[in-house]
Parts: sequence; C-alpha cells; structure tokens
Amino acid sequence: MPIDKTLSYGADLVKRYDRDRFLTALFAPNGMREPLMVLYAFNVEIARIRETVTEPVIGQMRLQWWRDTLTNISQGKGAPKGHPVAENLAALMGSRSLTLEHFLSLLDERELDMMDEPPCSMKDLIAYCRGSSVGLSLLALDVLGVNDAGSRRAAESVATAWALTGIARAVRHYALAGRVMLPGDGLKQHGLAVQSLQDPDTAGPAAALIEEVCDQAQVFLEEARVVQRSINLKALPVLLLATLADRYLADIKTAEYQIYDPRLMRQHPAVARLWWNAWRKRY
Repeated sequence: MPIDKTLSYGADLVKRYDRDRFLTALFAPNGMREPLMVLYAFNVEIARIRETVTEPVIGQMRLQWWRDTLTNISQGKGAPKGHPVAENLAALMGSRSLTLEHFLSLLDERELDMMDEPPCSMKDLIAYCRGSSVGLSLLALDVLGVNDAGSRRAAESVATAWALTGIARAVRHYALAGRVMLPGDGLKQHGLAVQSLQDPDTAGPAAALIEEVCDQAQVFLEEARVVQRSINLKALPVLLLATLADRYLADIKTAEYQIYDPRLMRQHPAVARLWWNAWRKRY
C-alpha cells in the first residue's frame, strides 16, 4: 500500500496496519489524535515483529531493543536517531506522564508471539489478550487525560474483548502462517492441530472453540457497558473499539464460526455505526 503523504509517518503506519484503531482515534480532539497515532504506531511495530522476522530469536532481540530504548527514553537519554516511531514516542513521553511499566508489560506479553505453542487454556488466552492490549488502552487514556477508575475499568474490559475478537477473526490467518492461538486444551479435545485449520475440509470442528472465544469477548463487552453512563466522555476514542467488535462478532456468528466462510474474508469496520455511537456518546 502506498504511503499517504497527507498523514504523519505514525498515522500512515496505523492506517495501513491497524485501520480500526486509526478510525477510533479520529474521534479524539484535534490535538489528541496525533499523540494517539504515536502510541498505536508503537503497537503496530511490536505486534508485527513475529510476522516480519525469520527466527524467533530475532524477534526476541527486537523486543529487547524496544525495552532498552524505552528505558533510555524514560531516563531522558532520547531515542535512536533515524527511527521515526521511537523518536515520536520519545517526544510524546517527554510531553506527557506515561507509565513505563505499561510499555514494558506490552513487550513482555509479546514474548509469547515468538513461541509456536498455543495458550494452554481459555484462561491463558484471556491473560494473553489482557497483557497484549490493556496497557495500550491505559496509555491512550493517559494521553487523553482520563484518570477516573470507571473509565479505566471500562477500557480494560473493552481492550480484552477487542483482543479476543481479533484472535477469533485471525484463526485462518494464523493457521496459514503455521500458528494457532486457540486454547490448547480445546484443540486437543476436538482433535485439532494447525494442519487441520489450514484445510477448509478439516477446520469445521474449530467452530466450537471460536464460539467460546467470541462468547468470552461478549462477556467483557457487557462488563464494559455496565458503567457506560458514568464514564468520562473523553475516553470515547478508546472505548469505541467496542462498537467495531460488536459488528465483527455478529459477522462471525452469522458465518456459524466457520473460518473459511467468504463473508469473514470480506469483513470491514462498521464505520456508520461508529459515527452513530460517537454522536450518541455511546460505545
């Protein structure tokens, strides 16, 4: 995809590789959009490490590079020259009080991306989803100046639901890349392996597992909406991921959780619903 020269480097990166977060960031006030893009560009960088390296050890080295870089930035040592994402992140961390531990926890969770084994159980999958997404949402709330407990709890639940939805949507993508992120105990119960998921004729039994993942995502969305009427409205750009998750989960259900259903290969974000909910101050 060609670079959009009307956008900053980070915003273009997010638009190309995380269009959903790109869309939700557009609902932030003008002065907050670019800082969110900087955060999301960092997330794109670390989320794509596994698919851009040839050996897991190289991926681990890149994660360590980011740990060292972020630690140096937090100590006022600046970012390596010539790395626009790191440079932009250094500028953002210099202008706002962002918790280093949230960045480091995201990196720690991404260590699991370098392993071929699936999560052992649904509990482990949920823990991975929380670890790989909650910190990013909390950092985004910090950027937006949202500190109340209710909004932050809602953001944690939405982030977990969003990650679970992403896992459900990406089963086919992972399988074709030789990976599987569905719970290992469930795979064993249904006699499934990554090779099974690579073939439409043998992937059918995975539907039951995918349905469980989607059900868990729905539980977290419901948790997030319990406090919907009391959240700080400045948090909406982070919480609007729930609106997009609704549509994706509905599409997966309509396809009866079959990963090779053509409708799932043509999924698009629910932009109209996103605008409608943003106007209503709902997520």
